[in-house]
Amino acid sequence: MTASLLLQTLSGTKQAQTPIWIMRQAGRYLAEYRAVRASEPDFISFCLNPEKAVKVTLQPIDRFNLDAAIIFSDILMVPWALDRNVHFKTGVGPLLDPLAAPGDVDDALLENFIDKLAPVGHAIKKCRAQLAGDKALIGFAGAPWTIITYMAEGGTSRDFPTARQWVWSDKKGVEKLLEQLIHATAEFLTLQARNGADVLMLFDSWASAIPASQREWMIIEPARKIIEQLRKNGVTQPVIGFPKGIGEGLIRYAHESGVDAVGLDHGVDPQWVGDNLPKSMPVQGNLDPLSLISGGDDMLRAVDGIMTAFDDRPHIFNLGHGITPPTPVENLAALLEYVRGWR
Repeated sequence: MTASLLLQTLSGTKQAQTPIWIMRQAGRYLAEYRAVRASEPDFISFCLNPEKAVKVTLQPIDRFNLDAAIIFSDILMVPWALDRNVHFKTGVGPLLDPLAAPGDVDDALLENFIDKLAPVGHAIKKCRAQLAGDKALIGFAGAPWTIITYMAEGGTSRDFPTARQWVWSDKKGVEKLLEQLIHATAEFLTLQARNGADVLMLFDSWASAIPASQREWMIIEPARKIIEQLRKNGVTQPVIGFPKGIGEGLIRYAHESGVDAVGLDHGVDPQWVGDNLPKSMPVQGNLDPLSLISGGDDMLRAVDGIMTAFDDRPHIFNLGHGITPPTPVENLAALLEYVRGWR
C-alpha cells in the first residue's frame, strides 16, 4: 500500500509532489453535493447520516482525485451534543441556544455526550473502508475558544462581544467551560481517530477575536491540553492546528501548542512564515478562496508565490479558508492541475 502524500508530508518530509486538499471541498459549489443535501430536512440530520456523509465526503475525491478526504461534519457537533439546540437557518447560518453564563453547562451532559456523536465515527469507518490506501482521511473538531463564541452569542457574530466580555469579567466561569470543552473535543477527536481518521484537524476559526494578552490561556493552552489528552488516549495521528487570523501569534502557537502542522489563513505572508516558524514544521495553505471565483492568471501567480515560498519545507497546498459556493468547478480543476504540474 502506498503511503499518502499527506501523511508523508506531515511526518516532516518534503515531497517532490505537494499534496493538496481543499477546505470545505465537500460543499455547495458541487451540484452533486447540493442534490444529496436536498434529501435531508436539516443540516444536523445530514451530518448524522453516515451513508450520506460518506457519499458527499467522497464526491470531491471521485471528481478531483485529491490527496485527502475530510469527513463531512461540522465544528458545532460538540455543542449540539451538549444540548445547545444547534440548527441552521438559510441565509443566516448556525443558531443555537446561548448560554446565560459560561459556567452554566452541566457536567452531567459530558457523561454520555459522545454516544450522540457515534454516527460520525460510523461515517469515518465506512469512508476509510472505501478510500484508496494512498488517500488520507481527515477528522476534525472546533477548538474551544471558537466553540465558546457560538455558545455565548447564539450564532456567529461580527466581533463576539459576549464571549470577549466573559474572558475579561468571568475568568472562573470561562475556565470551567474551557475544561469541559477540552475534554469533549479530545473525546470527539479520539472517536474519529479510533474509527479510522488518519489525520486530525483543530479549527480555531475565530482565534483572531482574542487579544494577544489572552492567547495563551484561550488558544494555545487548550490546544496543548487537547493534544495531551489525545496522546494519553493512545491517539498517535498527526494534528493540524488552524488558528485563523492569529497573525504573529502563530510563532508561539507553532512552538507551544503541540500541533504537528499549522494551517495558514490567506492573511499570512508565506515569506514571513519561512522566517519565523520552525524550518521543519509542515504548513498548510494558503490561497485566498475568493481567487478561485475569477481564476485565471492572477490566481496562478498567487499560487506561484505560495509554492515558491514553501519550496524548502513540508507543505500541503490548500486555501486560506473554505471554498465558497459561487466557485466555478472548472476554476478548481485548473488550480489542481497547476499545483500538480508546478515545476
